[in-house]
Amino acid sequence: MRSRPSFRSIGFGFAIAGAAWAAFAAAPASKVLRLGDATIAIAWDQTWVEGAPGADVPQNAGGFHAPDPLHMSVMLTAHAPPGTEGIDEAMRTMVEANAKETLSSAVETDLPVEAFKNGDTHGYQFCATDKAPKPDEWKYICQGMASVGSWVVGYTVLYNDPGKATAMKAVKALQAMQASTGA
Repeated sequence: MRSRPSFRSIGFGFAIAGAAWAAFAAAPASKVLRLGDATIAIAWDQTWVEGAPGADVPQNAGGFHAPDPLHMSVMLTAHAPPGTEGIDEAMRTMVEANAKETLSSAVETDLPVEAFKNGDTHGYQFCATDKAPKPDEWKYICQGMASVGSWVVGYTVLYNDPGKATAMKAVKALQAMQASTGA
């Protein structure tokens, strides 16, 4: 005679299946953004809204924002350098120049440029606080450049206090982006 499975073993099986389903459901969605000839894939928060580039924005630019763009807004630009030699130093130099330019309007007295690496994606960034943000502008900025594949992607993350958590999530997603040519 065959024994019947106990409620305990059935419950344990459901618990394992439920945990696996929850882990699958909780995995971050990925979004592909087209920046001219480059496509980048980033971990995507379902509340973010992809922004259409305006008429005066270059073809290789794009962005996204929180439901309220004054909480968090991200601008991106992709470039295909002619080769990989010197890219790392060029990125560092450009980010350092932007940090130096930003310093005069920042609360901070020093804006260190921080290196990051996540898999094949690596780059540099700095973050600053505006001394006197105007109404309908942002108080904080994180700006950087990332080399990924054959592309260099510049990014600017602007945010205010209500958008700090989502802005930090966007920065982490950008530091781990993947890129390719074409769609």
